Amino acid sequence: METVLIALTAAGVAAGSYVAWRWWRALTEVAGGLAGLGRGEKARVVRTVAIGPLGELVRAYNAAAAEVQARTDRLERDRQQLTVVLEAMAEAVLAVDPRHRLLFANAGANRLFGLDAHSVGRLVPELIRSPQVQAAVEATLQLVSPSAYQSEVSLPGRDGSVRTPGRILSVRGTPLPGQPSAGAVLVFRDMTELRRLERMRQDFVANASHELKTPLASIKAYTETLLDWALHDETVNVRFLERIDEQVGRLNQLVLDLLSLARLESGQEVFDHQPLNLVPVLESCVEAHQGRASAKNLSLAFEPGDLDQEVLVMADEEAVRQVADNLIDNAIKYTPENGSVRVRCIARRDTITLEVWDTGIGIPRDDLPRIFERFYRVDKARSRALGGTGLGLSIVKHVVQSIGGKIEVSSRVGSGSRFTVHLPRCVAALRPGSAVGPAPQAAVGPRSSGGLP
Repeated sequence: METVLIALTAAGVAAGSYVAWRWWRALTEVAGGLAGLGRGEKARVVRTVAIGPLGELVRAYNAAAAEVQARTDRLERDRQQLTVVLEAMAEAVLAVDPRHRLLFANAGANRLFGLDAHSVGRLVPELIRSPQVQAAVEATLQLVSPSAYQSEVSLPGRDGSVRTPGRILSVRGTPLPGQPSAGAVLVFRDMTELRRLERMRQDFVANASHELKTPLASIKAYTETLLDWALHDETVNVRFLERIDEQVGRLNQLVLDLLSLARLESGQEVFDHQPLNLVPVLESCVEAHQGRASAKNLSLAFEPGDLDQEVLVMADEEAVRQVADNLIDNAIKYTPENGSVRVRCIARRDTITLEVWDTGIGIPRDDLPRIFERFYRVDKARSRALGGTGLGLSIVKHVVQSIGGKIEVSSRVGSGSRFTVHLPRCVAALRPGSAVGPAPQAAVGPRSSGGLP
């Protein structure tokens, strides 16, 4: 009997010890899982089976852990998506805390303000030395959500990086939610190019209006004079009509240049670029301008260099004529009497270089970067007196770009100018009997009279 009691007691103790061990193990796993969740680790499932109230606790923990892990995964995916969106934005995004310390900066902000990974946690005034940016941050932090701050700031600077003088930024700031606010988010957008385009549009409208008004005013004045008293005065009526015809021609040329430039800029001016023998085209253009050159006692010559009938360019004939006619016309226009104008060709490995140089009045160095702008002139009075519209070089630039070439200019005041055009070379050779390119006597197409500044 004693043996049975001892055996039952031993079994009871063993069973109690096993249950206690399982409870201890379950409690240990639950505690470890909760501690891991607190450290941000992945939720761990408690696999130890327990009975009674502890079993319910384990099941509740497992269910809660699974839900917490699912929510954590969703938050992480959302965070990654938000990071990708912010990094892909062209705008610069900054997040700051109430003490003006940087919390976040996307790639756009890093490029714009010169920030890096070590900038987070530092004071914004130390990172961005712009009083206007500091004022925008301060004004945003003082707002009450969901208000927003909007303004424009500038980033002056002396270096050649993105922080160049005159860079204009629009800024929109929003305070982060919370009482008190947890900080602010500011979005900066670079408006420099947009403002430049707006100024160009305004300048274009103003210049076009002025250029149209000048000949129209002359036509109106001559017409009113003829109607008033000069119509039957044979000493002046023909001269006045000639002036009207001259102004009408100038007005017509201006309209044609504007239309041509608009088509080129919009891509509607379609050229058929084919292998073209450049020499006959240039000879024809030079010959067409000989009369005007002779009238000013200018020496106008074409120097084909080492070009022969086997050297071709990949270009449209009318496009080449537009370029050559405008450049030669400008050279004659701005070269004083007894000067010289030369048209040269140089064959290179991949390009054919066309040079038009003169001994004219030259262009100041500060004006060289702007001479291809529409209506830009160095000497406006002189250009108008010579009949230029101010669009010729802009047309030349766009035509050369449409061919796939590039144009350069060098000049010195009082010593003349040299315009260099690089055209893509075609390696195909002329076949015997083929007729690539026009004959030297081919008719010269309409050309723009746009003027060199």
